[in-house]
Amino acid sequence: MKLNSVRGPIALRLLLFLIGLMASVSASARPLVAVVDSGVARTPQLASVLVGEYDLAGKRPAFSPRYDHGTMVATIIDREAKGAVDIVSIRIDDPAGCPADRAPPCQPSSRPIVAAIDKAVDLGVTAINLSLALANDPAITEAVRRASAKGIIVVMAAGNEGRDHPDNIAMARAGFPRAVLVGATDPAGRPWRGTNRPDADDYLYVWRRGVDVPTVSAAGLEVTGTGTSFAAPIETARRVLAAGREVAALNGTH
Repeated sequence: MKLNSVRGPIALRLLLFLIGLMASVSASARPLVAVVDSGVARTPQLASVLVGEYDLAGKRPAFSPRYDHGTMVATIIDREAKGAVDIVSIRIDDPAGCPADRAPPCQPSSRPIVAAIDKAVDLGVTAINLSLALANDPAITEAVRRASAKGIIVVMAAGNEGRDHPDNIAMARAGFPRAVLVGATDPAGRPWRGTNRPDADDYLYVWRRGVDVPTVSAAGLEVTGTGTSFAAPIETARRVLAAGREVAALNGTH
């Protein structure tokens, strides 16, 4: 059975969504999305939309990621937006790399993630994509609150532990209605077994495809990704484009 995209009263949530997002997108400028992740490679597909990279966890060469994750996420955003948004990479992965039992991007400290969210705010982005394993860290929660208060869309992966609740609910509540958690479905729209599922209706949670999502690696090779990390960028692109259409309609430029 296909699930509704948004939990809770649909009309109320759509109204809050439009009110919260319209002010954050200019009708004349291209939207800018911050990908807070493991770094993004300047692949042929991303070369024209990748406008910069900031490394907040080290001093590494730009656009030279150790892992594919950030490039895969950025590519999904670009494809879903059909090239209509610009992307800035904010790198937060630990220079020491990931332990054998962890999937990238890994960052044991909240400080680079908080700094990355604040950097995205300073850059005036339209949206922040957080395809990260996030627990309810108070500092990150407050950073999400600050970004959302500035009218920025904050999209977060719900997590891949198969639990009956996400670990980052506090962040979604702090950023409501501009922050959203994203769970993963298979191509038929069925919930993926690894998704952390929603347990209440006082935060936003949506479902997007997160199983075998086509994308590109840092080496420019066609690959697929599975997990809420790869469902989140689909929602990021859709929310940014939807907000832009609403602003254009209000300004009579559609």
